Amino acid sequence: MIRAIRDNEVSAAAMGKDINKRRLEIFVLGCILMGLGGGILGTFNSLFDPQGYLPLNHTFLVLVMVILGGPGNNLGTIFGAVAVYIIWIMSEPLALYLMQLAVAFGEGAFGWDAPGNMDSRALQARVLVIGVLITMVLRFAPKGLLPEKIKSHS
Repeated sequence: MIRAIRDNEVSAAAMGKDINKRRLEIFVLGCILMGLGGGILGTFNSLFDPQGYLPLNHTFLVLVMVILGGPGNNLGTIFGAVAVYIIWIMSEPLALYLMQLAVAFGEGAFGWDAPGNMDSRALQARVLVIGVLITMVLRFAPKGLLPEKIKSHS
């Protein structure tokens, strides 16, 4: 019923489905899950600090996970979450290694000086990697890597 409302609201209403009631139920369920998640996160962190929540980590990355895996598909969303998490964690040391290689090459060949804040630059390279990843997925697989399978009734 949720897919019917999403795909064609008029035809779902014509089939006798109460769209407003179902939307209210979904909204309340989402609020309950968000409240539980916030309570669990507060318990896990042992304190509630609003300054500790970065919008990039808690909003943008979740959207990237869903878009990468494929919206409307639970397995795709789980795959996207695992893939983005692994890429997010591994891109910092890889970027630091590549920057150290570039500095070593630049010092030997061109006499460049190494910047003092390579660790923070490597942290920021993660955002670049995620941006390139989401651009490539949206360009070559707009429905995600594991798109939703539409059942056809023949």
